[in-house]
Amino acid sequence: MNSNGTSAPVSVVVIGVEDLDTSLEFYAGTIGLEVAETRTWQGPDFEQYWQVPARTAARCAFLKHGADPVGRIQLMEFDSSDRKLIRRPGIKRATGLFNINLYTSNIQKDYEQLSAQGFNFWSAPAHADFGPGVGETMEVAFDGPDGVVINLVELLTKDPKTMIGHLYEYVAEYGRTATGFTEVVTTAHSVVDMEKALAFYYGPLHMKLFVDSILEGAETNRVLNLPEDSRTHSVLVQGAHEYGKIALAAPMNYEVPNLVPDAVPPNIGYLAQSFQVADLKATARASADVGAEEFSAPLEIDLPGRGKCAAMLVRNPGSGALQELFQIL
Repeated sequence: MNSNGTSAPVSVVVIGVEDLDTSLEFYAGTIGLEVAETRTWQGPDFEQYWQVPARTAARCAFLKHGADPVGRIQLMEFDSSDRKLIRRPGIKRATGLFNINLYTSNIQKDYEQLSAQGFNFWSAPAHADFGPGVGETMEVAFDGPDGVVINLVELLTKDPKTMIGHLYEYVAEYGRTATGFTEVVTTAHSVVDMEKALAFYYGPLHMKLFVDSILEGAETNRVLNLPEDSRTHSVLVQGAHEYGKIALAAPMNYEVPNLVPDAVPPNIGYLAQSFQVADLKATARASADVGAEEFSAPLEIDLPGRGKCAAMLVRNPGSGALQELFQIL
């Protein structure tokens, strides 16, 4: 477990990109995230860490917003010739790391502007009413750069006694980018075994339960782009921050494609979730105890945007998706 008991939110999402400059136009230009570091990353430690062939390199950019080390984005353009797209267009639900959620201040404006730029939206922005104690939102999903699904959420309820009103006040105080967005507030992870996935998030990372529900019914499944009789176990977990939550989903009576085998470097798409821990050795032991297989062994390495770290990559036992664990030295 995280040795001091701190609950770790998603600190960074790692995305393999087809073209770094094009992806930066979106994440830095349109979304307005700050480019904290760019570099060409290469060398024996890099090759060992990402399990790529000798002499592989990656052009990288590290983007952030706000004061806290949460919800940041690391873009990596590997120079390999045999890259493939992890998520093909048209796949709207799959095992593995799937989407990133951003709060926006004006979803209708974003929908119109991004549509004009050629982004493929799954629908028009849809109103969601979660009841009097929770509140209301407008949401829309689209195919972002590099096959990563982007879900935009506008918080409508302002009453601080509601869950969404509380978040509205938090975002207003924490701040948005110059273009009206936030960093990554939630990210989706679809799993095969919910119990094993939660054992990893609750154990080594000390995350906490936020919401646990069964998604079912014709109206819900229309929003989810699923057959009417589908049932989905949905669990939202949270670290010690309002941002960096994980929305876990496990199909209960239907099959979905599996993105995990292709979600490795040098491929293009959502590669890994990354978590900052206080004691990597202790977290590595706790990860092994819950069945998280090692992808790359712990080593000291200079990580983009974070500097000198002890870090490793493991596979989540509930899906096989890559999870980066790092301790700043």
